Amino acid sequence: IAAADSSLAEVLKNYDRNIRPNFGGPPVRVGLTMSIASIDSISEVNLDYTITVLLRQFWKDPRLAQPWLANKTRPMSLDGRLAEDLWVPDTFLTNAKEAFMHTVTTDNVLIRLYPDGSVIYGMRITAVAHCYMNLRKYPLDEQNCTLEFESYGYTTEDLQLYWMRGDESISGLQSVNEDMQTFQVGAYLTAERVAHYETGDYPRLIFSFNLIRLIPFFLLQTYFPAALIVMMSWVGFWISPYSEPARVSLGITTVLTMTTFITSARASVPRISYVKAIDVYLIICFLFSFGALIEYAIVNYTTLVRQKKETKRIPLTPLVVTDIQPSVNAPLATVSEADMDYENPSDAASTPSDDSGMGRQPFGNIRYRVRDRVRDTVKARTTQAGHRVRQTTSRVRRRVGKILDDECIIDRRSRYLFPIAFTLVNLVYWFTYIYVDMKDDKIERDF
Repeated sequence: IAAADSSLAEVLKNYDRNIRPNFGGPPVRVGLTMSIASIDSISEVNLDYTITVLLRQFWKDPRLAQPWLANKTRPMSLDGRLAEDLWVPDTFLTNAKEAFMHTVTTDNVLIRLYPDGSVIYGMRITAVAHCYMNLRKYPLDEQNCTLEFESYGYTTEDLQLYWMRGDESISGLQSVNEDMQTFQVGAYLTAERVAHYETGDYPRLIFSFNLIRLIPFFLLQTYFPAALIVMMSWVGFWISPYSEPARVSLGITTVLTMTTFITSARASVPRISYVKAIDVYLIICFLFSFGALIEYAIVNYTTLVRQKKETKRIPLTPLVVTDIQPSVNAPLATVSEADMDYENPSDAASTPSDDSGMGRQPFGNIRYRVRDRVRDTVKARTTQAGHRVRQTTSRVRRRVGKILDDECIIDRRSRYLFPIAFTLVNLVYWFTYIYVDMKDDKIERDF
């Protein structure tokens, strides 16, 4: 231990941490590897995600070489606070909105020094990184996010960044997938690029990965309830067209519920100018619910119009008896006398006859005969009028029944036309958004 302390003190005696290795010579090569500890808090509203990584950087500093320890195979593990006395790369996260290095219980920093001057510098970092998201297929989408590293002050002439083992430089994604609830990490890759600024060209490393959104949550939260609300609007097709309160209340309730669904769905995503997949589905459900309400409006309006037409076409005959005349065989004088009131026929029989030479019927008998004929005539015409009224009523009932049958045909056809149309639209929707590729959805090696 004493020999190691003296050896390290001798190395750092003339060491200048402000000058990079190979100063004035070839650029220092810094290799990176990374273990993913967690990926969480993926926000479509803020277009970012939170990631915790164990970042390790490898480089060789000839000034830290210890030839007298060449026979030692094990590296020298040093306290992380020694990093303040050594030169370390000025690597930063290009697309990080904010980041910090963990310091509990001490600074989470690792330094290992090899006899040939090779250095391993590790740290634990949590960052909130920006991620551009194409939400046209949301929530049936896959997002391509990146984590980018770059040298802040050293250009490519002084420093070169590279992945130590290519795509295998990334580890820990399997355990991350087990902890994630709404996404799964799919394909990933690493890339090396050069960033061009007016101050020079700077080395950049890119870790790109696909985030595949898990759909079961959205099926239970949005898709199934929206479809059930549409099906609930179809219940009105089995309700009588004359049950206005029931059908109108059902239609308005489903339309307002779909409006609430659309509002809540848009609140969970950023205000973007293009239409998302979930917007398309909710609009489809809204149109079908609104269509069921319009269908009843058409049925009700058609019924009223046809009833008015049929009422005008078949007017009812009023029950009025007119033009009742006595028999032509009765004298005109007896017709008016028929209205005279006698208590009994004997009073009429005692009336003397005007013509003494000819025998005539008593006036009382004539009166009763005329009254009987008037009564028979009224009875016959009343029976005939009642028969006409019954015939007219029967025709009206048949025509009104026909109207109801015609309107019920609209409801009966809607009972299967609406479900068939909704099923076909769903098939087209799911096929389009699951199997049809859209731009910016695939991970590519050229960024």
